[in-house]
Amino acid sequence: MEKVINLIKNNYRLWLFYLAIATLFILELIVYINDRGDQTAFANELKHHGFFEYAIYRYQTWSSRLLIESVTMFMSGHYLIFDISFLVSTFLALYALSKIIFSEKQFLYGKYLLPIIFITVFPGVLFTSAGLIPTVTNYLFPLYALVIGWYLLNQKSYFSVLVAILAFAFAFMQEQFTVFGFLLIGFILIVEFVRDKKLNLRYLGAFVLTLIGLLSAAFSPGSAIRSTKEIATWYPGFDKLPLMTKILKGYLETNRILFVSAEINALFALLLVLIILTVIKRQWLSTFAGGIILYTLIINKLEMSSLLTAIQKTVDLQNTKDTLYFSIKDNLYPLILYTALLVTIALITFFLFKEKLAGLSAVVILLAGYATRMLVSMSPTIYASQLRTYIPLIFAIFLVILLLVREISPWIQAKYPLKQSQK
Repeated sequence: MEKVINLIKNNYRLWLFYLAIATLFILELIVYINDRGDQTAFANELKHHGFFEYAIYRYQTWSSRLLIESVTMFMSGHYLIFDISFLVSTFLALYALSKIIFSEKQFLYGKYLLPIIFITVFPGVLFTSAGLIPTVTNYLFPLYALVIGWYLLNQKSYFSVLVAILAFAFAFMQEQFTVFGFLLIGFILIVEFVRDKKLNLRYLGAFVLTLIGLLSAAFSPGSAIRSTKEIATWYPGFDKLPLMTKILKGYLETNRILFVSAEINALFALLLVLIILTVIKRQWLSTFAGGIILYTLIINKLEMSSLLTAIQKTVDLQNTKDTLYFSIKDNLYPLILYTALLVTIALITFFLFKEKLAGLSAVVILLAGYATRMLVSMSPTIYASQLRTYIPLIFAIFLVILLLVREISPWIQAKYPLKQSQK
């Protein structure tokens, strides 16, 4: 009991701050709760299906997401429970992430910056395309489960590890987060094996769950049925496209959203943090390169002529042609420029870290996040899924921003001391 009292005494300010930010975030999103979306159809399913029955039904007829589908159905018919669950899970995820990234005392600034960065890079509009409840249950709830599971996996208690496995099992029912987990946990396993000459059995168990998630998504009867219907609705002839064409089309569309239409706040936030840190660390070449990229995005957003103007013209020309048409020659300029931008951002990120393993980890996180969006290249909804399919990528960018804040926190704390009252 004494430990609990001391924990509350030493952390109550931080907890109240996280609760306030979580409440603000929920209030922002609830504004969109009555907008037209899929929750109406899901709520109607409550009349015909039980909770677990619906998971099996959807697995056989539409989606491999199993319990995520059941949670979506349940929450669509119980708005108050959704609101409370959303608030509690947001608070827990923010706190868990602070314990993962900023566990040491010298990272007090990072602990308080974390929720502010969160609400900056995850604006409410991200969660509206399919309706608020379905988007939150299909993207944010798995994200939260991944974070909470990650935190619990590193605790000493076997009960915590059990809950972590259950949280991971839920998170990896969402195929994009399964890919993210597969790449990130696989990387952690390799690093720890090289360092310790033995496998971390806890992470190995989590990695096995990602493999099960991938196999479940690949062999779900519902996924095949869904793909057939979506091809007819969204992209007739998509199944006839060569694999490389699908990948290149996905690459171009992903980067169009990131750089040309520039609809992802997180990218601007990342570039701003990169520039600030390169100035602090006096990496002037990186400052110049990052500044050029940020300047290009801003003036393009203001509809002024830039390096990205020609890409928009290429996109406009592509829109006049048959959807099955693709030419590398026609898209050579955007392919080269996008690749140069991505490589430059990755290199700036890598060299900002004093320890190269930390820099490599940050780049791997970005690659894992990018891979989750590239997964949509295999779907006929490649142009119809809207911004919600970027949420795992935004989460990856968010993590890297936090790692960069962690990198510079000791410098900030030394220059602007903040009294430590939390453990």
